[in-house]
Amino acid sequence: MTEEGFMLTGEARARQRAGGCHLRLLRESREITRAELAEHLLSVTETFVADVEAGHIRVPAELTGRWALALGLRHDALADALGRLYDPLPFDSYWTKAAA
Repeated sequence: MTEEGFMLTGEARARQRAGGCHLRLLRESREITRAELAEHLLSVTETFVADVEAGHIRVPAELTGRWALALGLRHDALADALGRLYDPLPFDSYWTKAAA
């Protein structure tokens, strides 16, 4: 179940875990602890960061920019990567139409 109360399919759960794993690897590659990241994000706890990285919840859209800044990434690059991991079909469909 997600925080909204919706049941996730096995595939959706796996995509959410993949997004969390990607974020964890980015954080670890920069040698930033969960506590340090939470401090940079200002409004979240270390437990929240752990839940996102474990794939229990997604990064809320309103935090993507701050998450990217804390990891030294461009906002659009992180949003693109998470979009492809969290929702590959809608994401690819949108960009295919936009490129046409």
